[in-house]
Amino acid sequence: MVENLRLSLESLRANKMRSFLTMLGIIIGISSVIAVISVGNAMTASVNNQFAEFGINNVSLGVQMRANESGGFDMTVTKTPKDTDRISNEQIETMRQRFPEIETLALSEDAGRGKAKIGRKYSNVSLTGVNTGYAKANKVKMALGRYISDADVRSARSVVVVSDRTAAALYGSNESALGQNISVYTDKAIKQFAIIGIYKYTQSSAMGVAASDRDLETSGYIPVSSAKKDSPYKNFTSLTVIPKQGTELNDFTNRISAYLNKLYERNKEWEAYAYNMKSELESTNSMMKTLSMAIAAIAGIALIVGGIGVMNIMLVSVTERTHEIGVRKALGAKDAHIRMQFVAEAVALSATGGVIGIVLGVGLGMIGARIVGAPFELSAYVVSGTVLFSMFIGVFFGYYPANKAARLNPIDALRYE
Repeated sequence: MVENLRLSLESLRANKMRSFLTMLGIIIGISSVIAVISVGNAMTASVNNQFAEFGINNVSLGVQMRANESGGFDMTVTKTPKDTDRISNEQIETMRQRFPEIETLALSEDAGRGKAKIGRKYSNVSLTGVNTGYAKANKVKMALGRYISDADVRSARSVVVVSDRTAAALYGSNESALGQNISVYTDKAIKQFAIIGIYKYTQSSAMGVAASDRDLETSGYIPVSSAKKDSPYKNFTSLTVIPKQGTELNDFTNRISAYLNKLYERNKEWEAYAYNMKSELESTNSMMKTLSMAIAAIAGIALIVGGIGVMNIMLVSVTERTHEIGVRKALGAKDAHIRMQFVAEAVALSATGGVIGIVLGVGLGMIGARIVGAPFELSAYVVSGTVLFSMFIGVFFGYYPANKAARLNPIDALRYE
């Protein structure tokens, strides 16, 4: 076996250009498969990260226009649900009692946007009324101070939690901003708040390049009860719940959806919905995996072409070395020895092309992952699988020429010129 391998490598070195052209199909096929799979993995990781930003275990509940008889919506009509069409605080409390699996419930209310100003300094702020559970549902991380508490919500206090970017734009640091009073100038009013906390602003991976501290619009969190003071609606069009750990998410979502549908079964204009990001993520991952495998399968056709190239060149090699085969047989070489020699040469040819293809494919995959903006990921199973597959190609497509060489009549082979 060692001698066969040595002879195979010598044969490759003796015909470098021919060997390279023969391996080209295998190199292109394997590099394409690895590049496609690695870029697909990177895209899947990127999508997973974006879904994780919204909370993979969150269940979103809300109210939307009821679909018409054809199952669609009239896009020319813009309606706003009346307060009686929204989810009330009483219904929310009943839902808490009916579903003990609920660990966290997040409420939010848009309170307008404007500029927080201190003298000539300003920062764009989008005010959002929240309850205590909003921080967990939306992964708000505190840098200094505290978040909105239940006591703040009950008393409708005029307090705010701002981003570290707002604190830097107005006061220069988080420490200087904590405890200060700020004025937020909206289109309708000037609102006064005391800063009780600063959270860490994290730019979403779906966003582009961030603006400067003062021009970047970040959220300012105030008690939801304070936001409701200026709102004509006391009820909610949407909320988020997080079930306790160990709860089967899809089953929980279906049960809470059935409960909400029953509440709105008599409402002719509006209906309730409930969905979770996990089911959407699973569907997206499945679709992307199928797409990657389909493209990889198409790229894999080049491997078949490369295998045919290996068979072709091995047939040429058998013809060129017919006299050598006759000499070896005359000296006592058996059919199995001749067969093994040419199979080993075909495997060496395919395996060498496979290694080059892997290196090229990893390089292309890293470039593709960088373009996508996700970490490069490549399973060891993919690498080992491609190496084994390239060797299989060598055995499969090299066996026929090897078997043809092994069956040559030694007398006829010695006579061949």
